[in-house]
Amino acid sequence: MKRQGNLFSTLVSIENLRLAHLNARKGKGHYEAVRMVDADPDPYLLDLQEALISGTFTTSSYTTKIVYEPKQRVIFKLPYLPDRVVHHAIMQVMRRIWDRLFIHGLFSAIPGKGLHAGSYRLHRFLKNADQTRYCLKFDISKFYPSIRPDKLFEIVQRTVKDPGVLGILRNVIYSTPNAGVPIGNYLSQYFSNLYLTPFDHWLKEKIRARYYIRYCDDGVILHRDKGWLQDLLPRIEEYFDTLGLKLNPKTSIFPVDRCGVDFLGYRSFRTHTILRKSSARRLKKRVREIEQNYQTMNPDEILGSLGAYHGWLKHCDCYNFARTYLYENPAIRTAVDYAVEMKGIKCPNWLEAPSSRRRSVST
Repeated sequence: MKRQGNLFSTLVSIENLRLAHLNARKGKGHYEAVRMVDADPDPYLLDLQEALISGTFTTSSYTTKIVYEPKQRVIFKLPYLPDRVVHHAIMQVMRRIWDRLFIHGLFSAIPGKGLHAGSYRLHRFLKNADQTRYCLKFDISKFYPSIRPDKLFEIVQRTVKDPGVLGILRNVIYSTPNAGVPIGNYLSQYFSNLYLTPFDHWLKEKIRARYYIRYCDDGVILHRDKGWLQDLLPRIEEYFDTLGLKLNPKTSIFPVDRCGVDFLGYRSFRTHTILRKSSARRLKKRVREIEQNYQTMNPDEILGSLGAYHGWLKHCDCYNFARTYLYENPAIRTAVDYAVEMKGIKCPNWLEAPSSRRRSVST
């Protein structure tokens, strides 16, 4: 792994900070702090540049909130300036370096990949029925809070040798010493990818796990031999012990043909893929809420929710389900008509039902 130097001047350049502000503000133009910086960005960005160059930049205090998605999570939040702008400035420099380290089977927080692309790759694996008879599906318990800052920084040091950049990264990584990597930080998903990258390479290159996919703290390993997976599981547990990580008790080994593979929001079989039952229940519940309350809801909330579910449904074989609850649901048509009229826009084209075949995605 080649370590990169001479990055600090690029990271702290005013051009990089201006771009970081433009990227960090996307979707947040209504925030007071964003509007304040928008009015005259350069004085704020020059002050930030001086703090980064002089080494006086420190991560601000976090605020937290608890959400249920559906399980309880503590979400950490930092101020827009300086922190969110700095995180984007870091990623604009480091993304091209870190992306080269990741295995092809990693699908979390990487441009051009994501949940749907991961689901398609799994479906491609399942086409090879003889080599994918059994599945080891693992989940890491309390992953983000369990990440050790010292171990994470050690991994980061293998990729960067520029002392200025390392100083900024160290400041961010050690900003929550008792909470691992904070959920909600822009950098957190990339840090989680990095933390398990040595494990990914160990699994692919030493163990020779050919059919392996990971999305953040969830992974599947497919193999023709159940005994091979049973022997592998304690070795994975032993590896994770060195990182301070524990597998969730729901980690299991099972025959693929029994019930498919429940992964990334879908249940994938060799011939087709359907929506996970819990995802279908949440969709039905949300549709009922919109049907009953659309006149008191924000139009953006209506269109955002339905658009997101359209995105999920078009990647699986749920044509009749989608028609019933979304595309040919008169109450949803009425809610969408109300939302677009309130916003003064055209009806979204996704409201038309797609074909029964899933769209092809490059994996």
